[in-house]
Amino acid sequence: MRKVIGFILTPFLAFSQVPKKSITTHKVSAQIEVDGVLNDSVWINAPMAEGFRQFNPGNGEVEPKNQKTQVKVVYSDQAIYIGAIMYDNAPDSILTQLTARDNYNQNNDWFGVFINPFNDGLSDFNFWVTAAGVQADSRTTNSGDDFSWNTVWESAVKITDFGWVCEIEIPYMSLRFPDNPRSDWGINMIRSVRRTREQFSWNFLDRFSGFTFEYQSGLLHGMEDIHPPVRLSLNPYLSSYIDNYEGVTTNDFNAGLDLKYGIDESFTLDMTLIPDFGQVAFDPQVLNLSPFENRFQENRLFFTEGANLFNKGDIFYSRRIGGAPENITGVDLSASDSVDIRQEFTQLLNATKISGQTKNNLGIGFLNAVTDNNYAILTDEEGNETRSLTEPWTNYNVLVLDQRFQRKSSVSLVNTNVWRNGDPNEANTTALLGSYFDKSGEYRIDGAFKMSNVISPDSIKSGYQTEVKIADVGGLWRWQLRERITTDTYDINDLGFQPRNNLVEHHANISYGTVAPSGVFNRYEFSSMANYTFLYNPNVYENLRIRHNAFFLLRSFFAFSVNTSYKPFGGYDYFESRTSGVEWRVPRSFSFGGFLSSDYRKVFALDARFNYEQISEFNNRVVNITLEPRIRFSDRFFMVLRTNLRQNVNNYGFAQKDDFGIFFGRRNIDRIQNTITANYVVNPTTSFSLNFRHLWTAVKYQQYYRLEDDGELIEDPLFPGINDINFNTWNLDFRFSWWFAPGSEMVILFRNSIASNGNNIQTNYFENINNLLNSPQQNNISLRLTYFLDYNTLRKKLRK
Repeated sequence: MRKVIGFILTPFLAFSQVPKKSITTHKVSAQIEVDGVLNDSVWINAPMAEGFRQFNPGNGEVEPKNQKTQVKVVYSDQAIYIGAIMYDNAPDSILTQLTARDNYNQNNDWFGVFINPFNDGLSDFNFWVTAAGVQADSRTTNSGDDFSWNTVWESAVKITDFGWVCEIEIPYMSLRFPDNPRSDWGINMIRSVRRTREQFSWNFLDRFSGFTFEYQSGLLHGMEDIHPPVRLSLNPYLSSYIDNYEGVTTNDFNAGLDLKYGIDESFTLDMTLIPDFGQVAFDPQVLNLSPFENRFQENRLFFTEGANLFNKGDIFYSRRIGGAPENITGVDLSASDSVDIRQEFTQLLNATKISGQTKNNLGIGFLNAVTDNNYAILTDEEGNETRSLTEPWTNYNVLVLDQRFQRKSSVSLVNTNVWRNGDPNEANTTALLGSYFDKSGEYRIDGAFKMSNVISPDSIKSGYQTEVKIADVGGLWRWQLRERITTDTYDINDLGFQPRNNLVEHHANISYGTVAPSGVFNRYEFSSMANYTFLYNPNVYENLRIRHNAFFLLRSFFAFSVNTSYKPFGGYDYFESRTSGVEWRVPRSFSFGGFLSSDYRKVFALDARFNYEQISEFNNRVVNITLEPRIRFSDRFFMVLRTNLRQNVNNYGFAQKDDFGIFFGRRNIDRIQNTITANYVVNPTTSFSLNFRHLWTAVKYQQYYRLEDDGELIEDPLFPGINDINFNTWNLDFRFSWWFAPGSEMVILFRNSIASNGNNIQTNYFENINNLLNSPQQNNISLRLTYFLDYNTLRKKLRK
């Protein structure tokens, strides 16, 4: 058996021992024209990086000679330059789908360069250019790439009779690097050949290893006598809105400023003054029948850019800042004399953040934001208005210290604080985090201790959460063990997101996956997990869930997966009753499902998902089907349609609570959701996009029950409640984007939104649509101009 295992692992171990590559660059003084033609004199004797190895679907094979990649790197006092030649034995087959900026990995070839001036295995600056000339850029974070980070750089491509060429200029203002006389930078390059769906990297990226790809970068020698420039840029904006709701038209005009300033070579100050988020993507609202809050994605650029440092520990939820008001002051919004209530979103006055990393790999992040007083306008039957304060002027603060060591391990301290003007209710949460990799990169240990404090006039409510995780993150076999304890008084919701507390969780999973093609498969993976939970207080059983999954990717790039999940013993739900200490017994359940995905290189591709769940004792059956056709009409026009059908028969859940008891209902829940995403790209700087979503949810109650003290449901035929729900939400965004100058954009957005919620359930989908379109609609058209001003560019122009 050992010989067999050794035989299997030998090629992977051989790949992992490939030495780290390096390239020595040199400084040039001649002007370089970025035009996609490497005919400038500086490229003649420029050092060359070559010998790329396959990264996907295989792992380590040398690239074919007729598709070799050669990359040259030089630098000047102002920028670093990359010239890449991608040889191709079929230049007329190079794929060139046009996309919007940052959407690089579609039906197109691309080249990417990943630069790490600190060579710390984490802080990569990533730049991609597609064969169609589209740019993408991002910053590496602990949780992946942050594509909200945008900077200004130049690129040009040219398809030739031997392949295609990419030329890139990255000014130093777009990077952060230490002010040292000489330093070695981390660097890697990846080339993607779309028609074969192969990817090749310059420095070998071992997918068998537990080390991150950033840690496995090569070295760039020779970066001498360069100094970080003054990093000062301004993004002033002007925006105008015309809004129409039920025949009433209003106008609005805004102006503001975003500022980015490099305090030194490592730290950056970001500020936004009078921000305007009127054009951010809409939230995918759903009918929430659960006792827990919905979590929505953050789409505001100021909070998404560079968010990796502030998201450590998961105790900061930026949507709390300037989001829906929480009525902190406890105003009675249901007063009997009020016939109309107007409640606007909380206005964000300003926000500031400072982030960076010292030469000793200490990451520091500081964020502060201030929101204005928020009022509710209550109107009585006679038309008299009363203005009541619901949420006072509030200051939000986040502080992060993240010390990295051995280029891959770290210790972090995170603190969040909320202070409200004139209101004694404050909140403070602190998290201490640790992550350690062994020298081989195969094993990882993570630990966390978090403490929350909610301060009121008479008391301080304190709680804590602890977590320990041990994992094997390298090799074909991988496993993880995790334990998390959350006390019943742990509460971070003033500035964090925590659906529930009072939980002890034991989790284990194991997986096996390939890193190279085998037989008819490009890749396959099997995994199993078990999750066992009980309450922290009192210490009683809650649930056990077991799940198995198998994934397969064929050489034809047809992918499919199957999965099963079951709760073999049933359990207890302590939250559905909406009453502390009242449990509801939930029977055992079983589900199975899977998905399939066809080859995205085709003009037409299809994704499909299916899931079936059953709780036999309740005769509860859930069928969930999703179909997602993807149509590429041309290299400019691409559309994705998505239909989701979900039928939940004999679902049991909370209906009502009053002086007579807690009542549940047996109900049928039908949901239909349709979305359309379409993009027409005129050129790499100009595009049109359409985003449409309609969700219809119908909840029809069949029978009502009283929840007994032992967690059982007893039928109550006399219950008078009528809780049927007919819920619709409709959103349509049509957007025109034009990057008219480097870093400068004009956006015209038309937005149409409708929401309705009633008790009269429609039986026909098209009748429901017709009734929805007769509901009050909000139509909005907006124009936003953002202009990028850079100190160094302005200074050059003034000198001329």
